[in-house]
Amino acid sequence: MADVYFLPIEKIEKFNEFLDNIRFFNIFTEKDIVGLKIHFGNSGHKNQIPPIYIKPIVEKLKNNGVSIFLTDTNVLYKGERSDTFSHLGVVYKNRFNEIGIPILIAGGFNGDYEFEIEINGDHFKKLYFAKEYREFTGMVAITHFKGHMLSGIGGTIKNMGMGCASRKGKFAMHSKVTPLINLSICKGCRKCESECLFGAIYIKDNKSYIDINKCKGCAWCIHVCPFGAISIPWSSVSSEEFQERLCEYAYGIIKFYKNKFFAINFLINITGDCDCLSNPGNKLLEDIGILISDDPVAIDKCSIDLIKRINGKDIFKKLRPNLNHLHQLFYGEKLGLGSTKYNLIEV
Repeated sequence: MADVYFLPIEKIEKFNEFLDNIRFFNIFTEKDIVGLKIHFGNSGHKNQIPPIYIKPIVEKLKNNGVSIFLTDTNVLYKGERSDTFSHLGVVYKNRFNEIGIPILIAGGFNGDYEFEIEINGDHFKKLYFAKEYREFTGMVAITHFKGHMLSGIGGTIKNMGMGCASRKGKFAMHSKVTPLINLSICKGCRKCESECLFGAIYIKDNKSYIDINKCKGCAWCIHVCPFGAISIPWSSVSSEEFQERLCEYAYGIIKFYKNKFFAINFLINITGDCDCLSNPGNKLLEDIGILISDDPVAIDKCSIDLIKRINGKDIFKKLRPNLNHLHQLFYGEKLGLGSTKYNLIEV
């Protein structure tokens, strides 16, 4: 069984002491380049992990002589954090720059700076990740655990799977088909046609169309359309299939780093929706604490179990009764990503 270490929120003043008892930090040496994979939040709320909680983690790694970066990738959809400039604006507004280590928005300005990892998954044989992550020798997933409209929960699996992918990878997890063009909105301005890297968009009768045989699913057209006429066909993938795709991506990048990976889940400010939104909703329960494990499945399963134990019910199931958020955990276990069985160690 995987070990999952737990610091209850009422003992948060002992966070530094808690970290001193975590053996996973010792997997990194002064030769390692390690990404602290985080979500920088949104400018419209303060639900993200407070930078003050990140500093002790950083200091612990610095003491081992590790080269570390705070890192994330640009999002797929059009809006805040869809490009590097706006993303860094959120970083500074939420004061992550004050932690004192380099910040890397990986994957390039357009999100198409990528490298491939091959796996033998049910959904994917090739996975696409931000290219800078190929140069890292390890990764620590620092995750704000909460709900999510498609996967039911947003934990370590989603942070690593979706969060490390290139724009093409993100689109592949969300959809089986090409982006959709709303012809009633399209003005035929040719912006998407000129920006498409694969020559997949053409103009007919002053409207844009996508050649599905040429489209590579990079979704850049969604971002460059000045009228919002191009969108992601979210409904083309079921929630369970989306969760499986997340698991395969998480599996690919975590296995790429071999044994140089561990995860930290913050069970604070738990809401029903993702931090990507300007308003993720009200807190569903009181803060619980912090979990650390080298098993991404175990730490997410333990997070759900603690919430259920303390709250008396599975709040995510109540919120979305038709969505089975546990599916990703059992699929991840089947895939070899981790184990749903764990040993909870309260420090």
